[in-house]
Amino acid sequence: MSELHNRMRGHRVTRRSVAVVILGVVLSLLTACGGVPNSSSPQPISSFARQGPSDAVPGPQADMDPEALVRAFLKATAAPADGHAAARKFLTTSAAEQWDDRGAALILDEINTYVDQRSENSVRMRLVGDNVGVLMSDGQLTPATGRVETTVTLSKVGRQWRIDGTLPERTMIDRTQFEITHRAVSAYFTDRTRSHLVPDPRWLYSGLDSDATTLVGVLLAGPAADLASAVDSALPTGASLRGPVTPGANGGVRIELIGIGNLSVRDRTVLAAQIIWTLNGADIGGPYVINADGAPLLADRASGWQTTDVRSFDPSVMPATDVGLNVIRGGALLKVTDTGTVAVGGPLGTGRLVRSAALSADGKRVAAVQAGEGTDPRLNLTVGDYGAATTPIASGLTVTRPSFGPDSDVVWAVVDGKPTQWIRDDETGEPRTIEIDPGQVSALVRGSITELQVAPDGVRVGLIVGGQVVFAVLATNADGRLTLAHPRIAAYNIGSRAVSLDWASPTTLMIARESWDSPVVQLSINGTPAVGLLSGNVSPPVTAVVANPTTVYISDQRGVLRLGSSNGQADEYWTEVEPAMTPGTIPVIP
Repeated sequence: MSELHNRMRGHRVTRRSVAVVILGVVLSLLTACGGVPNSSSPQPISSFARQGPSDAVPGPQADMDPEALVRAFLKATAAPADGHAAARKFLTTSAAEQWDDRGAALILDEINTYVDQRSENSVRMRLVGDNVGVLMSDGQLTPATGRVETTVTLSKVGRQWRIDGTLPERTMIDRTQFEITHRAVSAYFTDRTRSHLVPDPRWLYSGLDSDATTLVGVLLAGPAADLASAVDSALPTGASLRGPVTPGANGGVRIELIGIGNLSVRDRTVLAAQIIWTLNGADIGGPYVINADGAPLLADRASGWQTTDVRSFDPSVMPATDVGLNVIRGGALLKVTDTGTVAVGGPLGTGRLVRSAALSADGKRVAAVQAGEGTDPRLNLTVGDYGAATTPIASGLTVTRPSFGPDSDVVWAVVDGKPTQWIRDDETGEPRTIEIDPGQVSALVRGSITELQVAPDGVRVGLIVGGQVVFAVLATNADGRLTLAHPRIAAYNIGSRAVSLDWASPTTLMIARESWDSPVVQLSINGTPAVGLLSGNVSPPVTAVVANPTTVYISDQRGVLRLGSSNGQADEYWTEVEPAMTPGTIPVIP
């Protein structure tokens, strides 16, 4: 089995990395395997090698037998151009006229064909495969599972076989061909405050004439359905492109927009940020000349924008902080130094009641779950400045590890089964409690929510429900309540043994599983299955995982281990964090 196929059984997909290390073991594409594929070692992600479709998409050959022709047809369906013109070549004229190729497509792996009936001029064949993904018409990929079985008929046209009759309702694409011909990119919309960019992953066919035109078109068309109620865009309704995106006179690209209207300078800057980071993430460099209604989007950017002009919106940058690794040991919160550990200032460092904790992205705030005094069985959620006293904001018999998301003034946790948000009031400094409607989470997965972590963009949420990992978005429902909207199984190859998760970046989640096989896995939000991180020197069970764009920390039965980089090179094994090598120690990072 080739190295490429081994990767694709967990399907590593290339894309621009926000960091060299942990995101290098990322993307497993579509797999029919029930387990989690392992990565031999973390590696940087290279840019997608753009390939033209001419060599990748097969056409019907004179000597093809029925089975070979059907398999080639499923490969050709990966090319969507001109109404799947490449795939229609495999059909009879009448079948081609009747075939409705619109809508979502099924990605199939492990395809088998069985001839049920055959004569000299006709064949009836069953096609059976594993459904590993659904590609929406807008390019969004959602995980799928289960077997697909359908029947196709073939007839002789002259001396060659062609697929005849009624085709299956949904277009089906061979998984391997999908990997060859498509690539994942992120279109960027904004959160409701227009402060953060939110990635909206799409899978684009690599044979498109103009990636830049297509990507700007995705932004103009708006977010995918599951994000629509949770994000915003500075591009006005009705805005469009005046012709395709063209090469700039001094390099980069030139974009002519119409229908922008009287947007403020702030909104025009946000609009530019959406376009620039979307194109930059697809390796389309600047300068970015952006004109609106025949004039520069902003007069002082007439010669073109650079990424530095919208650096504050860079989706890969985390807030700067001097706070590094902390650990919980013996119920106390401790800061790890080069030579040992020191107690964090305030009662969290000197007490013995801390059970879990979270640090805000800037390292300035801390939220901790603490045991009750004496025989009190209740847990207390407390919040305060890092290194100072904390204030109780909730209590319950169960309280999940808290989460800050992007905002140090907003804390999230699940108390006695109820997802809840606390917002610090600007005037009083007191927390305001907002109970979150769990939406359809309980209908999707049975069990308790044991983990809730908000992504750095503040829109997506990673949940562990009954041991399964679930994605949802934070939206406002028709009653005006904050809700966990559009929940879906994050990946079908993780199983139901997840115990901890953390966002390494807005697009990547790290998950600890109660398993000896791939106890730590990495998952992208782009619809692909999880892939296992290195596990050779890990001593399961792994009970906790925390991560940022460059480093992953876990707690195994010996203590805290680290996976990151050394001298700019990806680590080939987990490194013991010497001051934290005590059983039961829990890592905590901003």
